[in-house]
Amino acid sequence: MVQEGQRQGREKAVRWFQVKLWFVAVISIALLCACFIVSCIVTYHFTYGKTDKRLTELRSYHVSLTCFNEGTRVTGKNWGCCPSTWKSFGSSCYFISTEENIWSESEEICVHMGAHLVVINSKAEQNFIVQELNQSFSYFLGLSDPQKNDKWQWIDQTSYTENVKLWHRNEPNFKTERCASIVFWDGVWGWNNVHCDSKRYSICEMKKIYL
Repeated sequence: MVQEGQRQGREKAVRWFQVKLWFVAVISIALLCACFIVSCIVTYHFTYGKTDKRLTELRSYHVSLTCFNEGTRVTGKNWGCCPSTWKSFGSSCYFISTEENIWSESEEICVHMGAHLVVINSKAEQNFIVQELNQSFSYFLGLSDPQKNDKWQWIDQTSYTENVKLWHRNEPNFKTERCASIVFWDGVWGWNNVHCDSKRYSICEMKKIYL
């Protein structure tokens, strides 16, 4: 009789242990599911949320956007969008101004459109841009020497020392010319330092929106 009671007691203990194991497992699964859901929400907020915000901002500057099916593997998204009147190359969109302004005003106009004066990062990028330029004009770049100490800086903080340099021969030269432009000389497009308060055309650049 005693042995039967002991056996039943052991069975109850085993069953209770199994119930506790199942309870712990269910709680753990529930917590994992909750973490997964929270992770998805956070990811959505920081990716699609930012994309939606940028799209809203661009639509406040531009009437319409044109999207290209690029199938980019880097972002995992297929569509790259630029304002309809802008040119697409790589991960950026470009706009060539139709009126002349001084360097600071040119940058303000670019910023007003959600962009900045162009930053040239490669010879291929420049080769694309110059196809859209008039060889009779000079165009401001997003490159300047604001401290007047021969330390040239790109407008987006790209490193000048580590970046490509495509100056014309013997440029930059005059110390009083603290802004950079791109100009067609002797059959070649290259950079030239000019006075910042001279009026020139300009090139704006913005990053594409990927969907």
